[in-house]
Amino acid sequence: MQLRRIFTLLAVVGTMTLTACGGADQFAAYHSQPDDNGTVSLSHQNFQQDEDSDVWNSSLPTQQATVGKAEDFPVPANPPVVDNENTINLPLQPATVDPNMEPTHGSVSEEQIAKDRPKASEVQGTAKLTPTVYFFPVFDEDKKSCPDSEKVTLHGQGGKALIRVCKKSSLACGLQGSCSIKQKGKIRMLNILARIKGQNRYFEINREECKYGYGDRTVCLDPFHTLAADLKVYKLGEVIYIPSVIGLILPDGSLHDGYFIIRDKGSGINGRGRFDFYSGFVPWYESTNPFKRIGLADKTTSVPYLRITGAKAKEIQARRSYPSIPKDNQPFK
Repeated sequence: MQLRRIFTLLAVVGTMTLTACGGADQFAAYHSQPDDNGTVSLSHQNFQQDEDSDVWNSSLPTQQATVGKAEDFPVPANPPVVDNENTINLPLQPATVDPNMEPTHGSVSEEQIAKDRPKASEVQGTAKLTPTVYFFPVFDEDKKSCPDSEKVTLHGQGGKALIRVCKKSSLACGLQGSCSIKQKGKIRMLNILARIKGQNRYFEINREECKYGYGDRTVCLDPFHTLAADLKVYKLGEVIYIPSVIGLILPDGSLHDGYFIIRDKGSGINGRGRFDFYSGFVPWYESTNPFKRIGLADKTTSVPYLRITGAKAKEIQARRSYPSIPKDNQPFK
């Protein structure tokens, strides 16, 4: 079966759903620690090829990636084979959530798309995904604070008190997995280390190493190129290809290549095809967030994705400097 042409995303109308990511046991498995005083062991997890093919629960749509409602597609008797002689069309002028805004995608030539798409042998499987978006919240409590009586303490390893913050800030830090707090002119960037005895434990982010925070283990989060997924289903470092995202205009003006790397997991991210898209310092609810504009902050959105292996997966990992991030990767906001 050919890999069908994938065209534009439809406009999204509906309530955006905020999903917890960078979950409670992010960065280190607290359940493996013998007690609260033990030292957390941090080590890279090597990328492994997944020999099991994805579940083929739908064929690719013949015309449009569905946004906002599900469509039933026939289940193929056998997994289809990608035909690399067939050209994938990029949506040049897709619909946006707000038609008065600038286009969501820029122009990418057929030649560029053909050159960068994976070979048939590198496509392990495909299905349709269910998305949400998470981000790195930033709080300036010098400008907008709360009475000390309403503040709560964020704790580090061993239960050591790190900082007292407004309850709203605390909730966002726990939900998103990382955050930045400014108090008395000093900025503290925090990441969840573990959850012990019902309490989140944090550590201070090394901004020279992972300036957008950490995903799972010591893997750096890479804005607009990171997915959080269920690591019981997917491998840390696995490459996911989403053709409908090709050409998406990012905040720095660059165009997306359609490739993502699984660098994180989340407490609410469970099952096959369930992905949380990381947007760095750009909140999921802002109208300028490119993921929101094409419907990826809405769990009712449904678009095809492909699992990529082999040489192409290694190429994409190198392109994004996995498990680190590209040196020229600057904050978008």
